[in-house]
Amino acid sequence: MTGRLERPAVPVLVNATHHSIELEWEHVLKQDKQRPENRRLFDEESGLAHSGSLIYLHQRDKKAASIWESIYTGSALGFKIENLKPNNQYEYRIQCKSGLTGERSEWSPILLAPTIPEPMNGETVFKAIQLPGKDQLEKLLTILGHGNHLLEHPDKDGNLPLMHACAKHDIAKVELLVKAGAKVNSSISSGKTALMVAASAGFTKACAFLLENDANLYAVDENGTTILHRSIDSKNLETITVIINKLNSEKNEALKESEMNKEVGQHKWTPLYRAIIHDCNKEIIELLLKNGASPECEDKTTNTTGLQMAVIRGNLLTTELLIEKGANPKALSKTGKTLQQLASSTNKPDLMNYVDSLPGATKT
Repeated sequence: MTGRLERPAVPVLVNATHHSIELEWEHVLKQDKQRPENRRLFDEESGLAHSGSLIYLHQRDKKAASIWESIYTGSALGFKIENLKPNNQYEYRIQCKSGLTGERSEWSPILLAPTIPEPMNGETVFKAIQLPGKDQLEKLLTILGHGNHLLEHPDKDGNLPLMHACAKHDIAKVELLVKAGAKVNSSISSGKTALMVAASAGFTKACAFLLENDANLYAVDENGTTILHRSIDSKNLETITVIINKLNSEKNEALKESEMNKEVGQHKWTPLYRAIIHDCNKEIIELLLKNGASPECEDKTTNTTGLQMAVIRGNLLTTELLIEKGANPKALSKTGKTLQQLASSTNKPDLMNYVDSLPGATKT
């Protein structure tokens, strides 16, 4: 006997997560018991499916307008579909076949079943920051609401969302995060803050914005490195200028002077010494000297002065600026070399001639 089995009812949604949908069709068994014994899918006594009796489950992605895909064939009265896309709509239908007669039913009515949105976590925020444009982050922050704890949730390396936005040089996202309640002075285990990240990256707009929103200019990391030292690392004149201008608004002159000449790390480098090591341009060296940086800075582990280091690195312009500001040309290096001898080893005629012409330089 061949023909059509009665059309099954629509599958029933049991549960849905952001990556799975669970369905059942218990009604197929109830419907089967109403058939004559020779047309059934299941044996009434054992409850087991007859050999060849099958239930086919098809799926298609409604949003993608995809074709029907067979995702289950068997005799179970339910099935869980895994690895689905979050916040997406899927359609399902079933068909029955009797193993005794070979009869098939029509396809059931279609069930529309959605997966739920992916749970919000710290990674959700970081993904939105990495995406081009600000729309996705703006939508997410609206959903999260002001001051949500995820804005202070670190990534696997301990960095916070606001730090990521600063590292990406994305001022729109920096502004969005701060407006949404990200704390500008939050720090991680190393003591690093968002302003430190912006300063190191030479992200001038972010530095200015964060300072306008009460970022702590005097924060230091676990090594005692200051915001000004961080800005020197960027070798960006505009960034360093923003930091120094903020220091200049400090009413406590002693605090400003201390910050301009703070010795940091094992070698006790001041911001100026750090600038000399990094071969910063003339404008940056001038800016530091003009705003109170001492020309008599030195590496405290080697006793190499800033002037000696400028000569060692063959930087004539920095050498000239330090001399103009009163750096001592007579000091000997730790190995007893004169400034002239240090200049000779650079093989730079202009620098050698300049150092040799200094009235106070030692000639031996």
